[in-house]
Amino acid sequence: MRTWTRAIPLITAAGLLAACAQDKLIVDADWVPRRITGNVTQVEPGIYGPKHMTVEFRNRSEMRSDIVELEFIGQLSARDKPPFNIYAGRRCHGCESNRSIYIHSAFEGRMTNRTTRYRYPGRLYSHVDGQLVEHTRAFFGDCLPGHSASTVVWFVRTRLDRIAWENEVQLVESLGSSLNVDILKDPAPVIDPTLELVEQGRCREIPGTWMSTER
Repeated sequence: MRTWTRAIPLITAAGLLAACAQDKLIVDADWVPRRITGNVTQVEPGIYGPKHMTVEFRNRSEMRSDIVELEFIGQLSARDKPPFNIYAGRRCHGCESNRSIYIHSAFEGRMTNRTTRYRYPGRLYSHVDGQLVEHTRAFFGDCLPGHSASTVVWFVRTRLDRIAWENEVQLVESLGSSLNVDILKDPAPVIDPTLELVEQGRCREIPGTWMSTER
């Protein structure tokens, strides 16, 4: 049985690069993707296998990814290695996997389905009864007083697997060479100081979407 691959351009980021040159939340423009392409394994005409991604950066370095439908969002600083890029993506193409956030440095090599997956912001509805079970807002940059200037922070109101609504804040913070992940609650920080940092241009909100719980 014959097998070959076909490259499908998915994102051309030339316009994004021009904008990034003026973006103070970009910590290293050389590691901004200039193009992201998909490679589809075609087993035989009309029959396709897994889709994989190739990320080409401005400095011409490349990174492979098993996470598909990739979209570049921003960066967190790193020490002595490429920055931690923030991506949106899915674990598989055309499946019921929800869009998620991934935070990954090209120094770590290929992004795989074992790469840590974080919730994508927005409203999450139950696929069983259609009820709202979670509402999340997410931000990146210098977003939480008392923490580093390179963070991704999620403000979550959830009753997923709970009886009553609860508030929590999830934090991913760059420590230079690694990421620290923490859940802040009892009490959770309020969102107002983060919104003030957004107004100052030091923090940016990731636009949310509507999703259903995965089956």
